[in-house]
Amino acid sequence: MAGTARVTSSVLFVTEIQRSVDFYCGVFDCTATIQDRDAALLLGPDGFQIYLVERGRGASHHAGSVGPHCLIWAVDSAAELTRVDQALADRGVRTDTHTSGGVVFVTGCDPDGIRVMIAHPSPELLPRSVVSPRLYT
Repeated sequence: MAGTARVTSSVLFVTEIQRSVDFYCGVFDCTATIQDRDAALLLGPDGFQIYLVERGRGASHHAGSVGPHCLIWAVDSAAELTRVDQALADRGVRTDTHTSGGVVFVTGCDPDGIRVMIAHPSPELLPRSVVSPRLYT
């Protein structure tokens, strides 16, 4: 019997490694488990891994191109959604909140403009019934 493949990690190219480590650890409670001059491995509270690779200030990010578009996080409570929204605001990130299919989404960007969305409730608590139109923008 074959096993089930699942997504466990993401790789993000960033302009400044320490700035991104501080952002993801501060907002999403990640822990930097490995870090050197040009890369870091962050571990999320649920075990999800984020590899950050520094590309420098000259690197570009094309939001409308093919490939991963954003990271979507889920939280277990409305209070945690509010905490994350405030953590983003504390870092000067402008957020947008909308509801789609009974799910509340807070959307913002990391220091390099990579879109992050935070959803409540999680897919385990409320299976998705629609694809939010905001995923297309």
